[in-house]
Amino acid sequence: MKEHFAAAKAVFEQTVALRRELHRYPELSQQEQRTQALILRRLQELGVSYRIHGNGGITATVGKGSRAIGIRGDMDALPIEEKTGLPYASQNPGVMHACGHDIHTALLLGTAELCKAREEKLGCAVKLFFQPAEETVGGAEQMIREGCMEDPAVDGVLGVHVSPNIPVGTLSFQPGKMNAAVIEMDITVRGKGCHGAHPEKGVDAIVVAANIISALQTVDSRRTAPTEPVVVTVGSIQGGTGRNIVAEEVTMKGTIRVLDMETAKEVKALVTQTATAIASAYGAEAVVKLVDDYPALVNDRELTARMVREATALLGAEKVFVRDVPSMGADDFAYFANAAKGCYFSIGTLGPGQENQALHSGVFAPHEDCMLTGLAMLSAAIEALGEAPL
Repeated sequence: MKEHFAAAKAVFEQTVALRRELHRYPELSQQEQRTQALILRRLQELGVSYRIHGNGGITATVGKGSRAIGIRGDMDALPIEEKTGLPYASQNPGVMHACGHDIHTALLLGTAELCKAREEKLGCAVKLFFQPAEETVGGAEQMIREGCMEDPAVDGVLGVHVSPNIPVGTLSFQPGKMNAAVIEMDITVRGKGCHGAHPEKGVDAIVVAANIISALQTVDSRRTAPTEPVVVTVGSIQGGTGRNIVAEEVTMKGTIRVLDMETAKEVKALVTQTATAIASAYGAEAVVKLVDDYPALVNDRELTARMVREATALLGAEKVFVRDVPSMGADDFAYFANAAKGCYFSIGTLGPGQENQALHSGVFAPHEDCMLTGLAMLSAAIEALGEAPL
């Protein structure tokens, strides 16, 4: 396993430099033009072939064969003002790589260099997915729809994400269910407006909406199994035009999160039934619109077990964590994990003496040595997984 760290060290400085360039000029989802240009420039320098997708994503391919291993890295930043004070801090006001996508992209470029150096020895092709718009519309779906998993077919796909919750030099894996599916929820309540002094002449949409919101909290607490996590959140409510006017219409926006797609069907039916029945009881109408967003992210247990074995051989058991508690957060790596066997894992970014930091915060400053661990792990994984079909 020493050879994987040696290979990682050989490209580490260049990877750090690329990461700092990406961090200095972050771009929001669906605006990643400069980021794309940097990636293309580096791939051209390395002599790596690539394809540009309609949404600005890039699939780079190294090696040949009838099968491929895929690795995904996301490109977009967040609308957050950076407060780290780093010498390479964001030069774009109000935009920051506060979720580590600069590191993810740099790791893919470093991996491209590693793979190119041993291209003739690769057991199969390696595809690198530089994916836009993870934070918004889910750029993975369009790249897959455009064939990034084909020619040659990808039978296993890896994804890596930084984690400020574990020390630098460590890795974390989650077999099975890892992240929730997200369903966008819009509910419009239509009542009958009237003067606030004579509420009996109208149907108060605000009162109806309030009762719907309260009742929706019972979907997870009383109407679904406690062994299947469910979250129903109303995050926005708009209604009414004056303090002495009974509101005619109220709109609510929120999300539903579940870990199981069969549970999702059940919950969607319950939400619709609850809202429409309550509105009808008050003489109002509720229009419910539910739109599936990211699917649940479920790691393949066999592939994840192989990755844990490789990580343990590389780092030692004390530096490899295996989790069994899924998150109700979402990630569009789920699309890749639905298209092939997938393993999404985390690299620790918490350096010695650093305080625990939160993703999506203006002070997020991951220790850059995490990229050495990431490069070595990806090098080991490519060698191990290239030996035989998954």
